[in-house]
Amino acid sequence: MAHNTTHRDQPDTTDASDSTVENQRQRLNVVTQETRFVLIQNILSHPQQLPTLKELDYVNPSKSKSTIREHLEVLIEHGIVAERTLPKDQRKRDLPWRFYGLTDVGRDLLEEMGLLGAEGTLQDMYERLETTDEIDKYAQAPRPGDESEDEELTGSNALAAYIRDQKGDLPSVDDQISIVTALYEEEIGPESEGLTRNEIAERLTFEHSFSTAINHLVDLGVLEEFQPPGPSTYAISERRDQIISGEVEETVQEEIERLIDDMVDRLDSPMRPGDGEYAGDTVIRADGGRRTLRFILAEEFDIRPDKVESYLREGNQLSKLNRAVDAIEESEVDKGDDYGRVIFRHTPYRYRLSEFAMSLAEEGLSS
Repeated sequence: MAHNTTHRDQPDTTDASDSTVENQRQRLNVVTQETRFVLIQNILSHPQQLPTLKELDYVNPSKSKSTIREHLEVLIEHGIVAERTLPKDQRKRDLPWRFYGLTDVGRDLLEEMGLLGAEGTLQDMYERLETTDEIDKYAQAPRPGDESEDEELTGSNALAAYIRDQKGDLPSVDDQISIVTALYEEEIGPESEGLTRNEIAERLTFEHSFSTAINHLVDLGVLEEFQPPGPSTYAISERRDQIISGEVEETVQEEIERLIDDMVDRLDSPMRPGDGEYAGDTVIRADGGRRTLRFILAEEFDIRPDKVESYLREGNQLSKLNRAVDAIEESEVDKGDDYGRVIFRHTPYRYRLSEFAMSLAEEGLSS
């Protein structure tokens, strides 16, 4: 019997993408394929509706065991059939312990298709089936029965079951489960500092967009998205490649002076004032052109070339510095490494298992 994944504290998380026509169409295609449809009938006809692979192989003599196994895996992948196993302490030698049964999703789908009405007829047919002693022994072997109803899923298994129940129709459901399982095993819970998206991505391999998977988990209330204490943004000196929080003004002024020094230090020989250029500037284009750093910045800020230094040293120096660096990099001039921008970055969000997720993992799912 499949677990009921209802939890009294679960948040209201209606997802518009669940139960879409496309998802229903895919499941119908899976169920109505000839071999898989026969296997579903075999499961419904079984006395306990939990046949073993050997029993399924016996009632399908025209199919190989590997073919049956492959089709079972497809049904399991789409949430229509589940593999059920006996607890290790209940397994006995020479008796099966792995079985296959319909999930709640599978039964609901068959009911919508009007196929459960033949359930009694199928079981009557099974009772008239001629079987061997070995198949009888397999049919009478202990199954995960009513006693398992009192055995609740806990830990990452409870989280995985809840996610699959809520988001089972989404392509990213396996990625969602991988994320939650990894965080649970690493104890990234409500009291931890959490991980950034990049840190999560470094730990796992994803089949789909991991950002999409994280967003779904946040929507479910399983992951908590938060910003760590402190400022929401931080400043970085590109030249120093380090955070400069608390030193922004001083760093900007230093970078401005470095830019101005570079503008002057690149000179080869002074030019005579009055010839259309400014003393101290050098033509630095490799093709012999006469554009200089000074004239590039003068054009960028729409000022006279002799006003560049004073203009850069006044007003909003941060904006002027970054704009000047952008203009130089977009020109034909090689900027060099003597100065750089001062840029601001948002502190990345961090993620950890929520209180709800930990409660679900510790208390388990109600059966």
